[in-house]
Amino acid sequence: MTRIDFYTRVDTPAQFACRLTQTVYNKGERLLVWLESDQALGAFSAHLWSFDDVAFVPHCRSDAPEAEATPIWLTAEAPQGDHPAVLLNLSDGTPAEPARFARILEIVGNDEASLAMARERFKRYRECGFVIEHHDMSNR
Repeated sequence: MTRIDFYTRVDTPAQFACRLTQTVYNKGERLLVWLESDQALGAFSAHLWSFDDVAFVPHCRSDAPEAEATPIWLTAEAPQGDHPAVLLNLSDGTPAEPARFARILEIVGNDEASLAMARERFKRYRECGFVIEHHDMSNR
């Protein structure tokens, strides 16, 4: 059964997304990061290279020749086909087939637009019967 983790009230979503990516990598899990656009993908890739002076999070585009040997995949396309078991959703959408993932990670900022979008996603996941974990990140 797919488990959904919502991390809410995140002050710096981009930095938190890098830390969360690093955590998944450190656990030895493979991760697909779904971003809204190629521009967002490029920006996130740059963040992964620079968010920590000593961290190394190997990543590439999901369609890169080295993808099979790389634990973190980045994509601006809706997830389809074979992919890692964990999805970090940094897009505005929800995956068409969320049950294909073992876990889906959702990051929610403090602004009203992020909260409103998260409410819609939460509602969709609940209607699908998924287990949802909530992590309030305020004051962290």
